[in-house]
Amino acid sequence: MTNSSKFWDALAPHHGAIENHYLDLPSIRAIIGSLQEPVLVVGAGQGLIVAELRKRGLRCDGVDFSSEMIEYAKLRRGLVLVKADARALPFGASSYRTIIYATGVVDFTSDEETIRLILSEGRRIVNSSGKILVAFYSLSSVLEDFLARVGFLKNNILSHKGSLEMYLLNPAQMLAWVANRAGVGYVRAAALLLRCALFCTMPERAMTFRMQRLFRDPETAKALIGAAPQEQPYRNELAIRNLFQRLAIPIKQLETLVSCWVVQI
Repeated sequence: MTNSSKFWDALAPHHGAIENHYLDLPSIRAIIGSLQEPVLVVGAGQGLIVAELRKRGLRCDGVDFSSEMIEYAKLRRGLVLVKADARALPFGASSYRTIIYATGVVDFTSDEETIRLILSEGRRIVNSSGKILVAFYSLSSVLEDFLARVGFLKNNILSHKGSLEMYLLNPAQMLAWVANRAGVGYVRAAALLLRCALFCTMPERAMTFRMQRLFRDPETAKALIGAAPQEQPYRNELAIRNLFQRLAIPIKQLETLVSCWVVQI
């Protein structure tokens, strides 16, 4: 997380097409039995998770740092979310029994002191008998390998802007681009693309298709690429465990879901 919500504000008009990803509805349904109400979703976006939990009878509130996301949550779902910085939440001590940090909050944050502040706020407002769940986006091993081969994933850093720019390429351009970035011939480049297409997860394929549709509009592509940070963290399971070890925060449970990890602290 940064002090700017520029990228999220730019994404807001298009978020409905891609919001059911990473910490998505299947992920929430997989862990819903462990949630205790009232629930607070931090990084609620346009309210996908909040709406799902309320539909299932749980008292649930949501906060987000992007004014545009909050406005669309009201327009699309009739939800009133709270605009707040995760480092300074406007709630009293022990206000909630479950805090959920959605993907896009801790996992997108590189500065560990900022993560410490975010999680400290969670510990302040969660009930002593409650729980804190922290979601981290995950990529399939095939996609991890592809991004590493083209130089977009290295030392747990993902080239965010670069990965968005890939959606601008048509198939012929993509083949040439992969060959150049990976330093291989066209046959090997085609094999890398085919392997990725065949063995990525279904959610990853769906997200690729949706993003390609969004990027058919040049103005949308320009706005999203222009607002995107150059880089963002990508933490696999080992990196997640090492992060919490450095923060001196014990992990009670780490659950591996299809498109995200969920850590209970």
